[in-house]
Amino acid sequence: MKKITPVLGWIGLSIGLIVAVTSFLPGSLARIAFFGMLPGFLCSSAYVLFSTRYEIQSKFNPGVLGMILNSTPFAIILYLQLTK
Repeated sequence: MKKITPVLGWIGLSIGLIVAVTSFLPGSLARIAFFGMLPGFLCSSAYVLFSTRYEIQSKFNPGVLGMILNSTPFAIILYLQLTK
């Protein structure tokens, strides 16, 4: 599992980048952000879980950044609801 853990982090980060970019696009392209949000968040969460379980030390943590990027559509919806 130690070999798969970095791969999960980079997958979560790359999905998070796609989700963050597509969440600002209008129309049906924003739906891609909502469909990609859950798998990206799950990959990032799995990376954080396994890196703490196996005590993997790294200078850059792609899991936490991926979690932040994957929660971008939710933050946008929350902002739009609160500013109405």
